[in-house]
Amino acid sequence: MSSILEGLNREQKEAVTTTKGPLLIIAGAGTGKTTVITRRIAYLIEKKLAKPSEILALTFTEKAAVEMEERVDVLVPYGYVDTWISTFHAFGNRLLKEKALDLGLPTDFSVLTHPQQILFFQQNLFSFDLGYYRPLSNPTKFISATLFFISRCKDEDISPEQYQRYVRELKTKNSKLKMTKEEREEAKLELKRQEELAGVYSRYEELKKAAGKLDYGDLITLTLELLRRRPRILKNYQGKFKYILVDEYQDTNYAQNELVKLLANSHKNICVVGDDDQSIYKFRGAAISNILKFKKDYRQAKQIILTQNYRSSQAILDASYKLIRNNDPDRLEVQNKINKKLNAFSGTRGAGPKELSAETLSEEADLVADEIKRLVKEEKTSYKDIAILVRSNSQAESFLRSLNLKGIPHKFVGSSGLYSQKEIVLLVSFLTAIANFDDSINLYNLAVSDIYQLPIADCIACMDWAKRRNKTLSFVFKNIEKMKDEVEVSPEGASTIEKLKADLAESLELSRRENVGKVLYDFLQRTGYLSRLERQGDTDSEIKIQNIAKFFGKIRDFIDLAQNESVRQFVDYLETMRRVGDDPSTAEFDTDLEAVNVMTIHAAKGLEFTAVFMVGLVAERFPSRERADQISLPEELIKELLPSGDFHLEEERRLFYVGSTRAKKFLYYTWSADAGGKRMRKVSPFVLEALERPAGEVVTKRRSSREKIEQFGLSEPKKDHLPNSDGKIIKLSQASIDDYETCAYKYRYSHVLRLPILRHHAVVYGFALHAAVAEFYRQKMNGKLLPLEDCLQVLENAWVAEGFLTAEHEEKRLIQAKLVITKFWEREKENKGLPTFIEKPFRFNLVSGETKIIVNGRFDRVDVDKRWVKIIDFKSTENRSEEQLVKDAKESIQLKVYTLGYYKNYRVIPDFVGIYDLETGLIGGYSPKEEDIEETESRVVKVAKDIRANLQKDEFPANPKYFGRLPACYYCAYSSICPFSQAK
Repeated sequence: MSSILEGLNREQKEAVTTTKGPLLIIAGAGTGKTTVITRRIAYLIEKKLAKPSEILALTFTEKAAVEMEERVDVLVPYGYVDTWISTFHAFGNRLLKEKALDLGLPTDFSVLTHPQQILFFQQNLFSFDLGYYRPLSNPTKFISATLFFISRCKDEDISPEQYQRYVRELKTKNSKLKMTKEEREEAKLELKRQEELAGVYSRYEELKKAAGKLDYGDLITLTLELLRRRPRILKNYQGKFKYILVDEYQDTNYAQNELVKLLANSHKNICVVGDDDQSIYKFRGAAISNILKFKKDYRQAKQIILTQNYRSSQAILDASYKLIRNNDPDRLEVQNKINKKLNAFSGTRGAGPKELSAETLSEEADLVADEIKRLVKEEKTSYKDIAILVRSNSQAESFLRSLNLKGIPHKFVGSSGLYSQKEIVLLVSFLTAIANFDDSINLYNLAVSDIYQLPIADCIACMDWAKRRNKTLSFVFKNIEKMKDEVEVSPEGASTIEKLKADLAESLELSRRENVGKVLYDFLQRTGYLSRLERQGDTDSEIKIQNIAKFFGKIRDFIDLAQNESVRQFVDYLETMRRVGDDPSTAEFDTDLEAVNVMTIHAAKGLEFTAVFMVGLVAERFPSRERADQISLPEELIKELLPSGDFHLEEERRLFYVGSTRAKKFLYYTWSADAGGKRMRKVSPFVLEALERPAGEVVTKRRSSREKIEQFGLSEPKKDHLPNSDGKIIKLSQASIDDYETCAYKYRYSHVLRLPILRHHAVVYGFALHAAVAEFYRQKMNGKLLPLEDCLQVLENAWVAEGFLTAEHEEKRLIQAKLVITKFWEREKENKGLPTFIEKPFRFNLVSGETKIIVNGRFDRVDVDKRWVKIIDFKSTENRSEEQLVKDAKESIQLKVYTLGYYKNYRVIPDFVGIYDLETGLIGGYSPKEEDIEETESRVVKVAKDIRANLQKDEFPANPKYFGRLPACYYCAYSSICPFSQAK
């Protein structure tokens, strides 16, 4: 028997080894879904039924795709040239990049994030013919709703032309109907609304196309358009992908399902894995009907049901099953006449869900915190194996507060809430103070923040005077020296105010010539806030650093699209984002972090914990009230088949089911009658369904008077619980290897803590040159010569005004880059030699003892001939001779990794690896030997093992490499915050 099948139960083996025709795998919670998918991929490869590049596996999150890829790597121990395990959107992006010319798209198109979509729409707001959906009293009111409407159109595979046709038909239909005057007016208004929506949809697509932009919906709909309009391309991909697998099939939308059906239409070797009882993403377009009607779409489909649960106790599974049966008959179990009841692999019944109730929400939160302390002390449960699951982000606050008061380490993983985190509020307050110094609230937040810590008595004195005299807080701060007799401020407070004023004045001056990212980064460096967090090294500080890094990502998104990158513009943009309801998720944290997980049930999907607390379980909050979309799709255009029952209630019940089935051993349902609303609440009907008890049979825990007083006591000291990773899988790249060998502490900053840094101007320069060169070669490989002006346009599109010393420096550098590309274009336009690959990603694996090493990279250029293989790295250097380039090439870790990567993937040693200097056109390199490959492999393994040892001890030494007489600290982006820097 193949080792790939070891440890699988009968149904899992059948799912893995069924290799012909359509297959529906109904995988209940905790039944080893990912194991089955990855083993199936490995089995197809092992049995030589398909090459890795002939298997397409689609999933929904980047995290799931990476996990799937890693598991397959372990099962099939060699690197892939072209792995097609990805999210739906990444797959669409890859196809469109490869075939952009066939759709008339630029190959350097960029994909707008949701905040960028809002900014793009707002920038073009008055280019749309709008009236009803752009009220002049509040022009941005419907931006978010309009974009969601367009997204839903794309989910349902409705093109702008189809929507226009619907509006024309509606107009004709209305003209033939007999109506009263009131009905006629209503129909006229509705038609006007629909005409506006049809117009805005068409215009939005035109504007995006002109700007070379796509949104996420386009990655599916344009891929569909490509395959429908180009039968030759469709036939090519149908032949390429011999097997197609779809994970979480219940979460696909109509358009995604149409894409899968199109690709699988010739061979029908499609395997979908899912569970209708875990379909919880209707709000983002998921169509549960896809899985419910799979056997109707594929009448020869085989069906395999996985019911052996490897996670939960039988008592928890039974309670969950009682709950979900209330969704009958809109379930596969009924419609396909199958048995989906899950059976615990452990064979033990265990404890069922426990109900905890309290009088008030704060008492409920304390009840949960006390039970967590008991689980840790008496049941020896680790904090990281405990989760508090909330229905929505807003419900988490009371529980976070209680955990904090009782000294319980915790992390909040929210689908939103980044902007409300304390450290982000601080940064926003600083930026707002720069943009509007008279904003007293933000100035107050900044003054009392962790950075300045203005004594609260001094702050109250200043605020009180300002209020009595109807002045701003900034007026008081500016005149504090003159007002000594009127405002009593301590010497410490006066000194802090002067420091705050000086910092703001310096930042304000900097903001006149630099973008918002540089201004904020300079502020963090000058005040030492980042370095202080880094030195503290505790769980809370690490979480703050991660959130700050994510906030800088949002700033970068803004800079990439904004026409004005100033602080003022960013503050306005941020205000717009918040007004339309855009609040990004907090950073994703290391699962090894020894802290209680507080998250929404949606965020917990796919996870498991020893103990789960489902909290705030009261009627009208769970299930929540149904809220209609601000702008709804006409029912006539919806292609998804909707279930017959109360769809919203059924979706909420499925969400409750998902939360319950996250628990391995302990499951708690908690609620409080006084949940903070205007009236008393009843327990959620879902609790009653799961526990099979009548309403009213509950004992509410009541606090004694003394307990109610003691809850306001000082919080208990929180023990630090930093992650202690075993580092069994180490992911490396040329950059991370170089960082580690330069200084292990630099590696910690960049790849463990992921501290935000501004791009160096040399990186911006090199990236833009690479983009233009790559596009030139791509077009040439397609038989076209990219005009020089288009090549220069690609350069400008990739250019970012970041890291330059002055505006003049940036201007001169851009002129230089254009000159380099012009010379390159003149050199290469007549060159008949074509590359085999451009910007080709690669990956390979190494194993040393218990350490698994995954190395990722990207070849700049590879030329493959019958007689030789040549790998080229594009560089932009100044005044380098050919001899110097040869020396650089021999010392380059990048070229060494390229060589090892090519050998591991193709079992061929490249005949030549070298550097192509884009400035001069010179090429310098060498012919690697077998001993070079062995030396590089040993070097990579040593780096990986050293990193693993550092991770296990959470100790990274500051050991900067020397460049001539100077240590690397002098060239390090982190030297200003590093406590060990020798450059200070």
